[in-house]
Amino acid sequence: MTQPTILLTGFEPFGDHALNPSAQVAAALAETTVGGAVVRAATLPVDAARVGPLLHGLLEETRPVVALALGLAAGRAALNVERVAVNVRDFTIADNAGVQATGEPICADGPDAYLATVPVRALVTAIRAAGVPACLSNTAGTYLCNQALYMLAHLVAGWPEPRPRCGFIHLPCLPEQAAHQARSYGDEGWPSMSLATMCAGVRAALHATLEGVTIS
Repeated sequence: MTQPTILLTGFEPFGDHALNPSAQVAAALAETTVGGAVVRAATLPVDAARVGPLLHGLLEETRPVVALALGLAAGRAALNVERVAVNVRDFTIADNAGVQATGEPICADGPDAYLATVPVRALVTAIRAAGVPACLSNTAGTYLCNQALYMLAHLVAGWPEPRPRCGFIHLPCLPEQAAHQARSYGDEGWPSMSLATMCAGVRAALHATLEGVTIS
């Protein structure tokens, strides 16, 4: 019998960031087992044109019970569990392919928004119980992180039940990132969190997401 899977994605570095903790957390948890399901990890490009097709391929390949995407939100001090993704791309900086979208839809025929289907409040509670700062967020922005959550929800919307639970968590900077970016956030620098702490929080979130999911 094939072991159930969790799809966990992060993003490559972008903009002024030479590192992206989301890719590092996904890689650190790859091939581990959570609640009877094995984690399959992937790093997504910061490329608006490629994210959708790559997520489609990953979902078809892994057929996960949970699909959780991770991304960097520099300046945030806690793991932010995102509630909603909106159908718009409005970039403050260009993506890694040089594209700077301005107010265009992610899917021309898609709904205005999708709610994450992971139990967002339960994730926040579980992450905090693991000793990791966490909060519920009502905006995933309008960059690639928002697009990833929107595309996950959109791609599985037509699947038969039970569909995979889909969600997104924004992560703080790593300490080594904050050390090199202090001047851009004032004298005190950016908030940061260790890789081990972020991994503990994401692992707790995955456990909470699997609550009530039939693993067979």
